[in-house]
Amino acid sequence: MRARSVLAVAAVVASASVAVALPASAGLTTYCEGEAGAVTVPGDLRVAATKSCVLTDVNVSGTVTVEAGASLVVTGGTFNGNVSILDDGYFDAKSITLKGSLTSTDGWGFFLSGGTKVGAVKVAADKVPDRATAAYFNGATVNGDLTATVGEVFLESVSVTGNLSGTNVSYVDLMNSVADKNVTVTGAKQGAVVCASEVYGNGSFTNNSVAVQVGANGPVVGCEQASYWGGDLTVSGNKAAVAVSNNIVRGNLAGLDNDPAPTGANNRVRGTVSGQFENLAPEAARRGAGADTHERSADVESRKAAAVAAAKAHGPADL
Repeated sequence: MRARSVLAVAAVVASASVAVALPASAGLTTYCEGEAGAVTVPGDLRVAATKSCVLTDVNVSGTVTVEAGASLVVTGGTFNGNVSILDDGYFDAKSITLKGSLTSTDGWGFFLSGGTKVGAVKVAADKVPDRATAAYFNGATVNGDLTATVGEVFLESVSVTGNLSGTNVSYVDLMNSVADKNVTVTGAKQGAVVCASEVYGNGSFTNNSVAVQVGANGPVVGCEQASYWGGDLTVSGNKAAVAVSNNIVRGNLAGLDNDPAPTGANNRVRGTVSGQFENLAPEAARRGAGADTHERSADVESRKAAAVAAAKAHGPADL
């Protein structure tokens, strides 16, 4: 089986298509539809509902809003304010710095890649709780907490300086990544994976379903490298296939009420080992390196390609 992967897709962007309007309130708001390059936005930036905007090397001094059904694709530049993604909106950012926070509320999702840096990230639902919002990160840095209460949370080669929390999400996968504080996954419908990662706080995996894999090879992916935990690791109450192997735990390893009982081996624990982990059964048969139980439902490549095509078809606007 194979690990989930998120592939960055290069965007080719060219000329500008930006309309400027002065709202009733103070401040300048720039509405973008189409393509733009080497743009400086002195105020706020908005992509109107259902429209597509593709930008390269853009600097925005204010906030950024992706309205309902809209798409914003950005390569390079700096956003100084917060970014908000609304109902069915999509945001794709490669090699940019987002100095503010990123919030998705009922969004289709986002993909941050190519060294993108962002502040705190929040993924939530309001009127569309069943939407499988894509929260995908590949080669990015989150400078703050990452909190999700909906959707699919996938991180590969990512650094999170705060806490990582997934509650009632579809799944949380942490692949070859670092979290400076705690990682908490509760009530994930498809479970969670931690592979070849470092967590410098505590880890807690409770009341999840389908599969919980912490450490090496397990029911979801082939993973040969160990994971590190700076605090305690607790795995309890999961109605899932639980595999906990090849972890280095500086604190305690504990867990109760997992059904079926967890399996695993080669855990090095500096503190105490208790509950179902005192006499841990050997690992179940390992999956091959190509296995994947948690399929990604969001096709970010297609959504991005559609946005780029729509922006190109619109063409530049007269400024």
